[in-house]
Amino acid sequence: MKKFIKKILIKFTALLVITSVGFLFIDINSVIAYEKVSTDKIFELVNKERIKNNTSPLKINSNLVRAANNKAKFLIDNNTFEHNTQNKKFSDWIKESGYNYSFIGENLAENFFDSKSAIVAWLESESHKENMLNKNFTETGIAIIQKNNRIIIVQIFGRPISKELSLEKTIKEHISENILKSNSKFKIKILSNFS
Repeated sequence: MKKFIKKILIKFTALLVITSVGFLFIDINSVIAYEKVSTDKIFELVNKERIKNNTSPLKINSNLVRAANNKAKFLIDNNTFEHNTQNKKFSDWIKESGYNYSFIGENLAENFFDSKSAIVAWLESESHKENMLNKNFTETGIAIIQKNNRIIIVQIFGRPISKELSLEKTIKEHISENILKSNSKFKIKILSNFS
C-alpha cells in the first residue's frame, strides 16, 4: 500500500512539474488580454456611460461590425495605427461594408489589456468621450484584434441615412476620428484629434 501511494505521489509531482514548466512558455499578457478585453464588454460599458448621461444606448449594426473588423485587421496586419491609411479614409471602411450613413465617427485604441481601462481612457479624452456620448449616433460596430502582443480596438459609431440629420447639426456636432494609445505602463498618449 505504501508503494502504491508513493507511486501516485511521484506521478502527481511529475505532472505538477510538467504543468508548471509549460506555464513558463505562455505569454501572460496574451492570456489576460483575451480574458479581459472584449467587444461585448466595450459595448456594455459604452452604453452604460450613455445611459448615465441621458443618451440613448447604441445598437449593434452588423455592417459596422464588419467595417470595424476589416479596419482592425488591416491596422494589425500592416503594423500601423491611424484613421486614414494608404489613401483610404476611415469612412471608406464603412462605405465598403454597405452601411449608408448620415453621421459617422471612429475611436481607436491600442494596447489596452482590459475593456474598462480603454473606456476610462476614452472618457478622459474630450473628443473620444464626445464620440461615445454623442446623441446623434444610434448604432455601433466594435472589433478587437490581437497579434504579437499588440491589441487594436476599433469602435465605429454611426447613424443610418434613414435618420438623416440637418447639415448644420452634422457639421456643428461631429467629431469623426479619435486615437488613444497605451504603452506598457498604461500611460495614455493622445495621438490625434480631428473635429
